[in-house]
Amino acid sequence: MRQRMHLTIRTRHPAARIACGWMGISAAVRMVHYLAAPLTAEIVLVHLLLPVTAAALFVCGILRGERSAKHLTAAAVVIGVTFFIRKALSFSPVHRALCTLLYLTVLSLYLLTVTGILPTKKLLYPLFGLPLLYHIFVEDMQIYVLAEPPVPIWDWMPEISVLCIMAALFSLVFAMETKNTNQK
Repeated sequence: MRQRMHLTIRTRHPAARIACGWMGISAAVRMVHYLAAPLTAEIVLVHLLLPVTAAALFVCGILRGERSAKHLTAAAVVIGVTFFIRKALSFSPVHRALCTLLYLTVLSLYLLTVTGILPTKKLLYPLFGLPLLYHIFVEDMQIYVLAEPPVPIWDWMPEISVLCIMAALFSLVFAMETKNTNQK
């Protein structure tokens, strides 16, 4: 008999509800920021449709309960990774390659974890937590907080939305529970 991991997203867990809050804030901030600007096809598709659809699927998956959570959050991660890879096209070649590798790693590890192929959720903590910390304390500190002249909060909004997405994924890991099941 071999052991297989079964993962459950405990949708009533406070961390799952916090994750929904972060994802909802992300979508709201993004919509406020981008809907106030002149709309182009790129803004509608890349900066609104992809991330807001991902956020809606993520939140709906958790609110619908444990049966839907894994499938809908996985679909949200697929769409979210598509958004991040598309967004990375504007980066320098090395930065784009590194970010794309990170995004594909996020996608792979998330899917392998929620399907039970990867027998632990422990890799998700640093996978989601470390980039969040890096953004806050390295990138954003230089670009926004310590910038001279100060950057208006309006210009921070897309990054705030991204930070909320990262915080939602990190929070969700705390609501995941893994159990081993026996298989013949």
